Amino acid sequence: MDDKMIVDLYWERSPIAIAETQMKYEKYCHSIAFRILHSDQDAEECVNDTYVGAWNAMPPHSPARLSTI
Repeated sequence: MDDKMIVDLYWERSPIAIAETQMKYEKYCHSIAFRILHSDQDAEECVNDTYVGAWNAMPPHSPARLSTI
């Protein structure tokens, strides 16, 4: 699923938005967090906090894409 479709799901307040974000970005986000924190448990918590932050930010924000790559 492309980022635009995932953002649309966030705007619809669909819980599927989180699931789709996880499927697409879980490994990427976890690897970044793990390199900083050196702990799987802390990295997992950080990534989950990121999903909550995305959920709370959309709406009102509507990013064109979710990743920086």
